[in-house]
Amino acid sequence: MVARPVAGSTSTVLPVTLRRLPAVALCTAGLLLASAAPALATSKTDDGDDPGSGLTVIQTLGWFVVLPITLFVVIAILATLPSMSRGPRYRPGLGWWAAPIWFNGPDDADTAVRTATATTGGGGASARW
Repeated sequence: MVARPVAGSTSTVLPVTLRRLPAVALCTAGLLLASAAPALATSKTDDGDDPGSGLTVIQTLGWFVVLPITLFVVIAILATLPSMSRGPRYRPGLGWWAAPIWFNGPDDADTAVRTATATTGGGGASARW
């Protein structure tokens, strides 16, 4: 049974959502700014810091673009190498040569199939038992 609203009543979902929206937006913005505070810090160095020279464009692209793509490709090749070396199990156009498997069936599947009787008027996918 579906509950129907009473005539003349108004839903409170939209006003509550609109009341919460500024608070959620403000909290989200505050958390983002708080987590970004180290990045927004001034460029002054602490005592004993020796930051050295920055990376060049080529070094930056190498570390943050080329290296991750290379790692991804190497891992993908290593993951698919065993199946690529075995070749496909089933070749389209040929008959299936693997023996049939009856999971959780009787020990002697051939005898069970030969001695089975057809169900009439129920069972199976008809949902009539």
